[in-house]
Amino acid sequence: MKLIVITPTNDVPDETSLITKMFESGLMTLHVRKPKKSTRQMKEYISEIPTIFHDRIVLHYHHDLVYKFGLKGIHLSEVHLSKHWKYWFVRLRLKMRFADTSKSRSYSRLQQVYNKEETNYTYFLLGTMFNRMTGDLYSGYYEEGVKAANLKSGKRLVARGGCILNSVQRAHQYGFYGIAYNNFLWGDSEPFFQFLKVLQEYKKHNILLE
Repeated sequence: MKLIVITPTNDVPDETSLITKMFESGLMTLHVRKPKKSTRQMKEYISEIPTIFHDRIVLHYHHDLVYKFGLKGIHLSEVHLSKHWKYWFVRLRLKMRFADTSKSRSYSRLQQVYNKEETNYTYFLLGTMFNRMTGDLYSGYYEEGVKAANLKSGKRLVARGGCILNSVQRAHQYGFYGIAYNNFLWGDSEPFFQFLKVLQEYKKHNILLE
């Protein structure tokens, strides 16, 4: 099951060093979500991560840097996917230039997984999936519907939002392609050790890490 780490919106101390340690420990996919960074600042951020790990990085913004740094792919926001006429060229350009690049987008409601897409996406982030306080499915999601979506939608779905340690086993049981962590890691004073706990959950339940 794929493991994805999503960066915090605002930088935390030693963030790129912590990310490098996560990569060294087995992380294969990092989503960089930094809406406040300029293109120059994003270049500096990526440059702080060793080149050997650049092909594991997905950008939510400044997509053109994918080719400059040899990154893994792009994540498309609602703005990128807007049907409004002024974004028509943006959508066309993304479709043409990034045809062979890993692409993902987010769904916030379960019924959206059955939508027909005009773009071939590698996977979809779905959530908020879990209630972080209880570990149960978040309001609007139920076990039968989630399992059916993973089985019948024909899409690779990644559980995101509210993920804690027991979410690894639950996501695997529900048939998810992957799970994405954000606040569970970056909201803690020691993000890297939280990441190691997640890896331990994979080993504990004999789940193959991708």
